[in-house]
Amino acid sequence: MQRRYDGKFFGRRVNCEQVPALPAWVVRQVLVDPRKIPYLLVWNSRQDGTPREAVRVACLDRPTYIPEADSVEVKRTDGSVVHLRVLSRSLPKGVGTYSLLACPFCCGLKRTLYGWEAAGQYTRSAQVSSWQCLKCAGLRYASEGGALVLRSRGKWFRSLEMQLGTTRSDRPEPWYPLVYSSPYRCSGGDAF
Repeated sequence: MQRRYDGKFFGRRVNCEQVPALPAWVVRQVLVDPRKIPYLLVWNSRQDGTPREAVRVACLDRPTYIPEADSVEVKRTDGSVVHLRVLSRSLPKGVGTYSLLACPFCCGLKRTLYGWEAAGQYTRSAQVSSWQCLKCAGLRYASEGGALVLRSRGKWFRSLEMQLGTTRSDRPEPWYPLVYSSPYRCSGGDAF
């Protein structure tokens, strides 16, 4: 981690809320669908609503080397394909299950994988990459290190802060996809 002369962080910082997130619960919907059809996932830009990323998620046959895991194929519009493992775990009281995705790089079980990684020449830029976990992609949460605290710079703001207390920004929402389970419903989509 690099530091500036005043001790503050200096370097690349890309928040995971700014990149497309593939949550395990969306992939689980593909697996439990009795029709066994591919789903279309689309991440629209938050600024203008245009599509920024799109993938097709399809079920694969259960792998023989891990009998308790399911597999899905995630295919991008550029033709790149990645196979992901999905494992289900029981909830503590045994009343249900939850799903986890295996990161292809570190093999850790995660609730979400990210399709872009921190890169590029600018400190807040990201580029398209294979689906990977937060740590492997070099991403951070927006709330790490007090990044959501609004710091005042002038005397008037400092006096206001002393009266009202420290002000904080809201934590941004994750960038989840629109999920289309039928090609005929692509006009609206189910937002999650």
